Amino acid sequence: MRIPAEIKAQLAELRSAHPELQGASDEQIMDMIQAAMQQQMPQGDAPNEADMERMSANECVDIGQRLMDVGRWQEAERWFLAMLKRSEKTGALGEQCQATTLLGRLCRERGDMLQAMALLQRALQLAERLGAEELQGAIYDQIGSTHNMQGQYPQAIEHYKKAIEIQEGMRDEGRLLVVYGNLGVVHSKQGDLDRAIEMYEKALALSLKLSDESGAARSYLSLGIANTDQGRHDRAAEMFCRSLEIQERLGLDAAAARTYVALGQIHDKQDAFDEAIQMHEKALEIQRRIGDEPGAATTYNSLAICYRRKGDVARALESHRQSLGIEERIGNKEGAATSYFDLGNLYLEDIGDREQARAHFQKAKALFEMIGDTANAQRAALALHLS
Repeated sequence: MRIPAEIKAQLAELRSAHPELQGASDEQIMDMIQAAMQQQMPQGDAPNEADMERMSANECVDIGQRLMDVGRWQEAERWFLAMLKRSEKTGALGEQCQATTLLGRLCRERGDMLQAMALLQRALQLAERLGAEELQGAIYDQIGSTHNMQGQYPQAIEHYKKAIEIQEGMRDEGRLLVVYGNLGVVHSKQGDLDRAIEMYEKALALSLKLSDESGAARSYLSLGIANTDQGRHDRAAEMFCRSLEIQERLGLDAAAARTYVALGQIHDKQDAFDEAIQMHEKALEIQRRIGDEPGAATTYNSLAICYRRKGDVARALESHRQSLGIEERIGNKEGAATSYFDLGNLYLEDIGDREQARAHFQKAKALFEMIGDTANAQRAALALHLS
């Protein structure tokens, strides 16, 4: 995390005023502030345009990002659009680039991949006009993640490597560790777990070097997932527990919930279904409390898989429907497509209702095609053919 000098000065004042913060790094204090602000984020109507006009670009970004992180995408979009409109009016290309990038991320999160890619390419052009290498590196990372979510792994790797080249040249280790983590995810999806672990360990080493505890927590979580996929469950549990210790200490609730889900998936793989369900329920408790609807949708899906393996088809069906209901309400096309596909399999293989299975596979196929996920669209088409 690159912290501007003026913010570092304010953090130093805060540390002086609060002796209990003496041992905390700047990054840790920033994480604490962000977590506290997320807890205090109002749940009512979004401010009007006059309120937005009075706020700085950084304030608009901060509020919009926090809303986006918990799935309040329509409200987040208002803040980013307000920032874009103002930056276009004043000719502030840097703010315009930032707002366009954030809108691209938002579109990707809710599964609108074509619009996401168009916005990110536009942001990249603005960054190139500005000659801003730091922004270009960040946008290449975002474009890589957009390809990644569509299953376009060679393109994702190409753009992540462009981001790494820029960030290594700038010695921007804070951003570099994020891209290493993202590159690890792509290698993991391709089944190259040894290469994925190599990337996660590079990210972890940078996090520890920079005393970036939230980054270390992300790396420990990723290493745990990769070790789970390799069947090294004891090593995976160790990584998850290290991640969870940091997340709970820093108040990173959304991340802690994801780690509880990952621990639940380990128990599931070991056929310890009651322990797995307990971990998923802990995650859901956190996600309901902080209003993390995208996270809750993912957890309900994992819970459904666990119930299905346990043989409790009724609860598996209920959990899949809970997941789908959230995905549709928040407009997450990718998540909804996955839920429809999983429901199709449940109806086909466990309930024996071929008509319902076909209906759900058809909806999954249409949504995967809509977001440009060719690989999963083909999987859904094959399932539809065989059902």
